[in-house]
Amino acid sequence: MKLNPPTPPATQTANQEEAFRPCRFLFPGVRSIRGKLLFMISIVAGLGIIATATATFALWRMEDKIRIIESFYELNQKVLEIRRYEKNYFLFNDRKDLLNALDYVDQVRAAIVGVKAILLENKSELESLYDKELGQYEAISRQLLRDELSPQNKQSLENALRKHGQDITKSIFDMDTRARVRVEREVAGYQKTAVLILALAVGLGSVLIIYMMRWIMRPLSAIREASARIMQGEMSSIPMNDEVRCSVEGIELVNSLNLMLHSINIKQHQLVQSEKLAAIGKVTAGIAHEINNPLNNISLTAEVLLEDLPNLACSERMDMVRDILVQSDRAREVVHHLLEFSRTRKSNLMAPVDLVALMESSIALVKNQFRLGGIVYRYDHPDQPVLVNGNSNHLQQVLVNLMLNAVQAMQPDGHLDLVVSGQGKEARIVVSDTGGGITPEALTHIFDPFFTTKNEGTGLGLSLSYAIVKDHGGDIEVASEPGKGTTFTIIFPQLAKDA
Repeated sequence: MKLNPPTPPATQTANQEEAFRPCRFLFPGVRSIRGKLLFMISIVAGLGIIATATATFALWRMEDKIRIIESFYELNQKVLEIRRYEKNYFLFNDRKDLLNALDYVDQVRAAIVGVKAILLENKSELESLYDKELGQYEAISRQLLRDELSPQNKQSLENALRKHGQDITKSIFDMDTRARVRVEREVAGYQKTAVLILALAVGLGSVLIIYMMRWIMRPLSAIREASARIMQGEMSSIPMNDEVRCSVEGIELVNSLNLMLHSINIKQHQLVQSEKLAAIGKVTAGIAHEINNPLNNISLTAEVLLEDLPNLACSERMDMVRDILVQSDRAREVVHHLLEFSRTRKSNLMAPVDLVALMESSIALVKNQFRLGGIVYRYDHPDQPVLVNGNSNHLQQVLVNLMLNAVQAMQPDGHLDLVVSGQGKEARIVVSDTGGGITPEALTHIFDPFFTTKNEGTGLGLSLSYAIVKDHGGDIEVASEPGKGTTFTIIFPQLAKDA
């Protein structure tokens, strides 16, 4: 995985200042998720308090209106009691009924006082009823209680009593009706206001909460998508885009993740080098043998020249010098391949690589392992180059590691097939051996770090090879059957021949 170094702290601060500009018009002075949550909760709580206060006020006013209706109901009942005793008096001419009616007049006055205490309007009408209507009704009633009344005067007073009773009843009923209509209208108004404010609070609170959730999820979603792309090898670090920069926490999280990725890249590079040194150690014996042969030839030829130089013809001396040069070139080539393989290069150095030539140079590094292990190899490749975009040093490490694993898995007289091919948009490398194969249980774990089926080894070879192939946008497949061998197939995107 290729990782870029993290942004310096000074640059991060400048980026943070620039990043908050898109969010300031919504939350001036608020830069963190915690601050915005507190701000949002305060708004929602304020709306809830307003809605609660409005509902409480409406209930309080409704209670007042209910008391008004109850007071009018009580007043109506007492007036009806007066009229009931009045009618009994007219029917039975019993003075006790008239006295009972007068008792209820006092109760009606008391009820009027109670209504006036809670009624804010129409008090003058109640005062008129209290003083005038009830006073006249009481005066007529007391006149009827006298013994010296003539039948004509008594009839006249009874008619007047009946009329005043009807007027009182009508006035009370009219005031009751108006009070009820007014109370119902005001209660409906309070209810509508409370419901409207509550709906406004719920609606605005929901919008704010939805926006806040989207605002919180934006940086997290951006970080998650960037992490997924990093896993696929598409980028080296998480970018600091507008979605991330909209919050302090998002910026801090991305900076921390980028620092972590940078550290992982360093550790991975160290693992690659350690595994490469392990591979170099494995090929040391073959390399030493490969170098010793030309050195021995050079040494023997030089001794012959030293001992028989005067007796040798000029052509013989020239042949010996040429042989020394040939053997020196042979040793130099072996050392060159070894140095080229062991050299550390920047992980982000990518260039067109010819897989045909890369496989040939990799075979040159391990062919003595083939000879020492008694392995017969066959290399098939097209005549033209097969180009991919990659790091030749890392790709060679993959090839060397696969070939060394194949040698270790086979007995003498084993066969190793190496194939490089390019067709369409794909370039393929196939490494197939006739070793003991891999069990199905182990096959699912062979690319896991530190997993190995050998008595010796770090278990990092195939894991690092897998990471390198993925880092090059490729894929590596393995097919194996116990007792019949294993085949590794590496697939890369192929470059056009004119790339």
